[in-house]
Amino acid sequence: MEAIRPKISIVIPAYKASNYLAEAIDSALAQTYDNYEIIVVNDGSPDEGATRAVAGKYGDKIRYFEKENGGSSSALNRGIKEMQGEWFSWLSHDDLYKKDKLSEQVKLLNQLYEKGEVLENHILFTGSELVNAQGKVISTPKEKDLLKIAEHIDSITDNKYLIAEPTRYNFHGCGCLIHKSVLDKMGGFDEKLRLINDVDLWYRLYEGGYKLHFIPKVLVQGRVHAKQLSTQIGYSYHNPEQDMFWNRCLNWLKDNAKDDYELFVLYGKNAYLKTRYKEGDDAFAMARSLKPKKSFGLWIIKTKTKTYSKLRNLAKKLYLKLRVGKAK
Repeated sequence: MEAIRPKISIVIPAYKASNYLAEAIDSALAQTYDNYEIIVVNDGSPDEGATRAVAGKYGDKIRYFEKENGGSSSALNRGIKEMQGEWFSWLSHDDLYKKDKLSEQVKLLNQLYEKGEVLENHILFTGSELVNAQGKVISTPKEKDLLKIAEHIDSITDNKYLIAEPTRYNFHGCGCLIHKSVLDKMGGFDEKLRLINDVDLWYRLYEGGYKLHFIPKVLVQGRVHAKQLSTQIGYSYHNPEQDMFWNRCLNWLKDNAKDDYELFVLYGKNAYLKTRYKEGDDAFAMARSLKPKKSFGLWIIKTKTKTYSKLRNLAKKLYLKLRVGKAK
């Protein structure tokens, strides 16, 4: 069977992006896989043409578009609309691809193709690491941990487990590879969302029954710096968007898995780890109602998870504050 070589569209939403845009484009141009296009969408950057100037240096190596400011979701959707490729690959203007990002994903697509799978039904993600403003690696996952994620994802036979633990893995948005027809069917990214447009789409993909795959390699570098939106507005798991998201996942479980004790425990633990204690309490209450005899065991799980959550989140805040502070 002859190998497939689908065209991939790398979409880069750009807003006041002159600081890192060139590095992002260069990382896309350095791909070892060669059947791709790069689409840069300037989301109305108020920077006196600085973003436009950076993109302009690449000439016909990229396709460049401008639009009025509407947020990253609207810029991504514009890029998706302009795609000439079959598959969508997201690259934020301040993040980077490793050179084998696309080739590794196409290799997996070929493995699925050889098995006779309908490729459009499959969503691909990869491992990622964090770099600071200067591009220095500040956090990278262990190989064994990436392998565990891949093994677990492969073992999942029902996406209800992904909905029950919606942020267990926090797939990096730039690690995705999604067929354009799926995005068209899903309606693209929700343009009302500023912070969780990625996990919102992942939820809708889970709900739609698409099969996830995780390549256990670091193929994306996510940049942490003082000027990114999440840092500027004080990203947390407590805002109206998060309220909507966590309640939607819990309500889905109540409607579709109301008798599944295990799923409510999983959701409760995941909610606690993200300091969503109200939703976690609600989930644990559901679990207790299903198996009253396990009430004491649930209390132990709740106490241990909440304590660990508070300590971990405190450590994370201190870590990022120190790292981002040094990058200013």
